[in-house]
Amino acid sequence: MVDLYAGWAALGVDAQATAQLTRLRALTARDEDCDALYQQALAEHEAAGESQFEHARTLLAYGMWLRRRRRLLEARLQLRAALVGFERCGALLWEKRARSELRATGDSAASDDVSALGRLTAQQQRVAGLVSSGATNREVATRLSLSPRTVDHHLRNIFSQLGVRSRVELALLMNGEQTERSGGSGKA
Repeated sequence: MVDLYAGWAALGVDAQATAQLTRLRALTARDEDCDALYQQALAEHEAAGESQFEHARTLLAYGMWLRRRRRLLEARLQLRAALVGFERCGALLWEKRARSELRATGDSAASDDVSALGRLTAQQQRVAGLVSSGATNREVATRLSLSPRTVDHHLRNIFSQLGVRSRVELALLMNGEQTERSGGSGKA
């Protein structure tokens, strides 16, 4: 796979291809080589300019790699920059991923998402998503490998944080906010 991509990158059709190839090599490299490869990929993105999205993807991958090695301060720098890049591109799913990674580092900037759903933890978001799609507490528990009692605890916290009193209100809020985030009006 890497060799095929290297052949394509050598054609010089895409200015970002060299940086993407280096990111791919970092993703598949031995641990001791990764740091230098990610830094090289970031330098190549800077030199090529153009694609903020691909640059943000490299920042995210590097930040995730750093976090998993417990280099949290360095990880936060990369992940914050990735988040800004994804926000500028309007890449909502990638933004969410970067925020989740930032939260995993203990970064409070990850909670800058002022939406109601952005105030929930990742686990609470999963529970809320399943409940709003009609799943019972027992079904949610099975799906997420939790006890029904833990699901009930999460659900009470979700209701409290979001200011809703029922599963129906939660579903309306979840569907309305997701429509709003994707550019719709939130109305059917």
